[in-house]
Amino acid sequence: MRTRLCFALIALAVVTGCAKPPPAVDFEKDFLREKVKYEPNIGKNYWLLGDRFLCPTPVTNVLHCTSIRAGSKLKLDGIERGVTSDAYYHVTLEDGRTGYIGAFQLVTFGTDVDPAQTAAECKRRGEPRLGMTAKQVEATCWGKPDHVDRLKTMRGTTDRYVYDQGRVILQNGIVTSVKISGTLR
Repeated sequence: MRTRLCFALIALAVVTGCAKPPPAVDFEKDFLREKVKYEPNIGKNYWLLGDRFLCPTPVTNVLHCTSIRAGSKLKLDGIERGVTSDAYYHVTLEDGRTGYIGAFQLVTFGTDVDPAQTAAECKRRGEPRLGMTAKQVEATCWGKPDHVDRLKTMRGTTDRYVYDQGRVILQNGIVTSVKISGTLR
């Protein structure tokens, strides 16, 4: 009974003109807000962290788009509005192909950090090894841990440095074991 009454009141409001229609969506205004957010990346190089689609126009339908592989390098040339308010980057790939990628997609599934430079820097800094101090561990390519579990006993302090790629155990400030991707060293 109560539900019918609610629907009757809503219908009456619509028929008599008391209810206002929903406001029109201003796609251009919404796009301009998106553009301000993504515009600082124009001119930068990006590398894809996952497979994406390169489209001939700024669209949401991927039927006419081609797949580009993770690791591909692209240069962001410009930004345009899609059918709605979505922002799309115009990009040029290393092989000369051009097209559009959703700005949100690229920022979420891409990086402006060159993976080759990162790998070379990591190799130079090395990985944690037995006998290192906590400071030396943090100077490796693993950097600062995601979090540290600490246990204090009468024998001293045991710290477990937790990383995405593994764990480092320090007894009284010295590395006693390193576990990388399930392998204990």
